[in-house]
Amino acid sequence: MKTFILVALLSVAPFAHANQDSATTSALEFSREEAERAPRGVLPFIGVGGGYTGYDTVGSVEGTPATIKLLGSYYFENPFVVDLGYGVNNQQFSQAGINQETSVTGGAFELAARYRWESRWQAGIVANHLFEQGKFLTAEQGDAQFVGLQVLREFNLSPSWLARLGARAQGLTNNTGSVVTMYLVDLQIGWNPGAYKPSVRQTAATESPVQREPEKVSPARPVAATEPEPILRDVSYASLAGGSSFQFPSSRVALSTKDRQKLSRVAKALNENKDLFEKVEVHGYTDSTGSDSINQRISEQRANQVRSALQRGGLKDVNVIAVGKGSADSTGSMATDRRAELVFVGVKDEAKLREVLSKIE
Repeated sequence: MKTFILVALLSVAPFAHANQDSATTSALEFSREEAERAPRGVLPFIGVGGGYTGYDTVGSVEGTPATIKLLGSYYFENPFVVDLGYGVNNQQFSQAGINQETSVTGGAFELAARYRWESRWQAGIVANHLFEQGKFLTAEQGDAQFVGLQVLREFNLSPSWLARLGARAQGLTNNTGSVVTMYLVDLQIGWNPGAYKPSVRQTAATESPVQREPEKVSPARPVAATEPEPILRDVSYASLAGGSSFQFPSSRVALSTKDRQKLSRVAKALNENKDLFEKVEVHGYTDSTGSDSINQRISEQRANQVRSALQRGGLKDVNVIAVGKGSADSTGSMATDRRAELVFVGVKDEAKLREVLSKIE
């Protein structure tokens, strides 16, 4: 039993890693469509876990723990996550004849701090305080305290529902001399109220800039000359500042660190000059490999990635629309086709906008 549980725990990581490397299928792919908006602030989670409690010299502590908790998870702007929660822990003892108890149940307090990578892996420290369970686990007081390491992989069940799956290894810190360890598989389900899937507008394969001219009305009698309304244009970022599009590896939708940093600077500049245009469109593209449905989905996710990066960079009061175009508008190079482009709609002062964007490195 002990060997079986340890093998199951060690199997979590490689299977989860396989999910990261595939854009279309995986054993742990909960949803075909992940929300690309990163969680921020406090999110509620319910967590369950189960595994194995081992020992060094005292066999009476051996058994299978199970836990359920309510967690408040805080996602910082920097890549850190902190959990605070409370729930119930149950320990079923495999050597009840020695322990004189078949099981024990009590309250459980949890505190965890983890680093969150762009790939949505999380790893860090986790601590548990198990109330009134110390004497059954060879602790030197009434409560048992465990500290260890935790690794989780975050997924989307829907645009707003999150799942975190992983494992932890903990050791009893207030023991009486013997080593007691606890290994758990963790599953946590949470709600992200700030996440939503932006509506993606299907557009034609080619879309030329639209010019809107004011209507000309002949006055019934002579009137003073009025200044004509300026012509509003749709202009791409590349044509304004000579900037290249944002590139992606094959089948991937995550932005590079360099592109995220550049988009942060672009968002700041646009937010300070949002009177120069009406809205921003992000056009996502793929190369011609893959089916039309897969290419459309990946292009939408790439557009959403750039849209989210602009909003996180400060462009929150401007209408930013994500547009998936699949493998349309090929450039002739498959590497270049895997891209996302910015288009400014309703540009009111093209010269000024060009000046603002040309200063961004």
